Amino acid sequence: MAERILAVSAHPADFCSRSGGALILHARAGARVKVIWLSHGETDESKLLYDKNPGIPVEEVRQQREREALACIEVMGIEGQMLAYGDNPLRMTTERMEELAGLIGDFEPDILLTHWKDELTYPTHLLASEAAVRATLMVKGTNDIRYFEPNIGSAARVGFVPDHYVDITETYDQKFEALEKLTTQPHLMELYATCARWRGIESGCQYAEGFVRVAPKQNLLKSLDG
Repeated sequence: MAERILAVSAHPADFCSRSGGALILHARAGARVKVIWLSHGETDESKLLYDKNPGIPVEEVRQQREREALACIEVMGIEGQMLAYGDNPLRMTTERMEELAGLIGDFEPDILLTHWKDELTYPTHLLASEAAVRATLMVKGTNDIRYFEPNIGSAARVGFVPDHYVDITETYDQKFEALEKLTTQPHLMELYATCARWRGIESGCQYAEGFVRVAPKQNLLKSLDG
């Protein structure tokens, strides 16, 4: 059976900016790849829409952000589902946790990606991460859970140090073509291009994405020399 990878993303752009290159790599290889968005980012991440359209109704902002999200995954060649729970604050009620757990159980991912567990600088991301891990545990799902980058520029402050990297050099252009569809957040292009290059420098390739496993794999060495 084809590999299944699921990303749980607080907002429309989070999963693509942080793990889009890796997801595209797996989709190209035949994996079934899906993202679940917990919110439209209508409060946290839509300032440009409000600035350009004073008085715009929140529902119109939600519709625009969903169109962008769907255009993004079309470029990536993956699936997506918007749960529209709202943000700032993201409220993960018992009913919502049950719904998320059910979706994770139905999809049966081999790998689950979500936000960094200690992202105290961005409460919606932190709540999304906690919900994704808890929901996976509720359905006794995969134990291969991986965190992607925290909010750009905050990695050092929140203790995010990748324990593995994915070389995204061959999917870099497609990732940024997808990210470009998120027109409400054009600043992400430059920021995550810088991030991809930096992670590439760290890992010895041109462009990379960094991740941390919830439960790191054990490496048994024959000696300290490897």
